Amino acid sequence: MSTRDLADVLADFRGDAAVLRRAGHHRDAELREQLAEAVTESAREWLTWLSETDAALRSGRSKDWLRGRFGDWQRDGHARLHGRERQYRACVVPRKSNLSAARTAGIEAARAVRGRAA
Repeated sequence: MSTRDLADVLADFRGDAAVLRRAGHHRDAELREQLAEAVTESAREWLTWLSETDAALRSGRSKDWLRGRFGDWQRDGHARLHGRERQYRACVVPRKSNLSAARTAGIEAARAVRGRAA
Protein backbone atom coordinates (compact mmCIF):
# COMPACT_ATOMS: atom_id res chain seq x y z
CA MET A 1 0.00 0.00 0.00
CA SER A 2 1.44 3.37 -0.99
CA THR A 3 1.41 6.31 1.37
CA ARG A 4 -1.11 8.98 0.44
CA ASP A 5 -0.45 12.66 0.90
CA LEU A 6 -2.21 14.17 3.89
CA ALA A 7 -3.77 16.90 1.73
CA ASP A 8 -5.39 14.19 -0.43
CA VAL A 9 -6.71 12.32 2.61
CA LEU A 10 -8.27 15.52 3.97
CA ALA A 11 -9.78 16.36 0.58
CA ASP A 12 -11.35 12.88 0.48
CA PHE A 13 -12.82 13.38 3.97
CA ARG A 14 -14.36 16.65 2.85
CA GLY A 15 -15.67 15.04 -0.33
CA ASP A 16 -17.18 12.20 1.69
CA ALA A 17 -18.81 14.77 3.95
CA ALA A 18 -20.44 16.45 0.95
CA VAL A 19 -21.78 13.10 -0.29
CA LEU A 20 -23.12 12.25 3.18
CA ARG A 21 -24.77 15.66 3.48
CA ARG A 22 -26.52 15.23 0.11
CA ALA A 23 -27.74 11.81 1.28
CA GLY A 24 -29.26 13.38 4.38
CA HIS A 25 -26.60 12.20 6.86
CA HIS A 26 -25.90 15.66 8.23
CA ARG A 27 -24.40 14.58 11.56
CA ASP A 28 -21.93 12.18 9.92
CA ALA A 29 -21.01 14.89 7.41
CA GLU A 30 -20.44 17.41 10.19
CA LEU A 31 -18.20 15.00 12.11
CA ARG A 32 -16.04 14.36 9.04
CA GLU A 33 -15.74 18.09 8.36
CA GLN A 34 -14.80 18.78 11.98
CA LEU A 35 -12.16 16.06 11.90
CA ALA A 36 -10.71 17.35 8.63
CA GLU A 37 -10.59 20.90 10.00
CA ALA A 38 -8.94 19.83 13.27
CA VAL A 39 -6.25 17.88 11.42
CA THR A 40 -5.74 20.74 8.95
CA GLU A 41 -5.19 23.20 11.80
CA SER A 42 -2.80 20.95 13.69
CA ALA A 43 -0.83 20.11 10.54
CA ARG A 44 -0.75 23.63 9.05
CA GLU A 45 3.07 23.72 8.82
CA TRP A 46 3.09 20.30 7.12
CA LEU A 47 0.40 21.25 4.58
CA THR A 48 1.86 24.66 3.68
CA TRP A 49 4.27 24.82 0.75
CA LEU A 50 6.58 27.83 0.49
CA SER A 51 8.14 29.16 -2.68
CA GLU A 52 11.92 29.34 -2.65
CA THR A 53 11.74 33.11 -2.19
CA ASP A 54 9.35 32.80 0.76
CA ALA A 55 11.46 30.03 2.29
CA ALA A 56 14.56 32.24 2.02
CA LEU A 57 12.74 35.12 3.70
CA ARG A 58 11.38 32.87 6.45
CA SER A 59 14.75 31.32 7.21
CA GLY A 60 17.02 34.28 6.60
CA ARG A 61 19.11 31.93 4.46
CA SER A 62 20.10 32.23 0.83
CA LYS A 63 18.47 30.38 -2.03
CA ASP A 64 21.79 28.59 -2.50
CA TRP A 65 21.57 27.32 1.10
CA LEU A 66 18.06 26.02 0.45
CA ARG A 67 19.10 24.42 -2.83
CA GLY A 68 21.91 22.65 -1.01
CA ARG A 69 19.29 20.86 1.09
CA PHE A 70 16.70 20.41 -1.65
CA GLY A 71 17.69 16.85 -2.65
CA ASP A 72 17.61 15.47 0.90
CA TRP A 73 14.39 17.28 1.72
CA GLN A 74 12.81 16.12 -1.54
CA ARG A 75 13.66 12.48 -0.74
CA ASP A 76 11.99 12.96 2.66
CA GLY A 77 8.88 14.52 1.08
CA HIS A 78 9.61 18.04 2.33
CA ALA A 79 10.58 19.65 -0.97
CA ARG A 80 9.23 19.40 -4.49
CA LEU A 81 9.39 20.88 -7.94
CA HIS A 82 6.13 22.56 -8.88
CA GLY A 83 6.65 23.10 -12.59
CA ARG A 84 10.14 24.59 -12.55
CA GLU A 85 9.75 26.23 -9.14
CA ARG A 86 11.30 24.71 -6.03
CA GLN A 87 8.94 24.55 -3.05
CA TYR A 88 9.54 23.59 0.56
CA ARG A 89 7.21 22.45 3.32
CA ALA A 90 6.96 25.16 5.96
CA CYS A 91 7.72 22.60 8.71
CA VAL A 92 11.22 21.95 7.39
CA VAL A 93 12.26 25.56 6.77
CA PRO A 94 13.80 27.04 9.91
CA ARG A 95 12.44 30.33 11.21
CA LYS A 96 14.93 33.08 11.74
CA SER A 97 14.30 36.72 12.22
CA ASN A 98 16.25 38.59 9.62
CA LEU A 99 14.82 42.06 9.69
CA SER A 100 17.69 43.43 7.64
CA ALA A 101 17.00 41.07 4.74
CA ALA A 102 13.26 41.73 4.93
CA ARG A 103 13.89 45.48 4.93
CA THR A 104 16.22 45.20 1.94
CA ALA A 105 13.71 43.04 0.05
CA GLY A 106 10.96 45.57 0.81
CA ILE A 107 13.08 48.47 -0.42
CA GLU A 108 13.98 46.58 -3.60
CA ALA A 109 10.33 45.70 -4.21
CA ALA A 110 9.28 49.34 -3.72
CA ARG A 111 11.95 50.48 -6.17
CA ALA A 112 10.79 47.94 -8.72
CA VAL A 113 7.18 49.11 -8.39
CA ARG A 114 8.20 52.76 -8.69
CA GLY A 115 10.34 51.90 -11.71
CA ARG A 116 7.36 50.30 -13.48
CA ALA A 117 5.12 53.24 -12.64
CA ALA A 118 7.48 55.77 -14.20
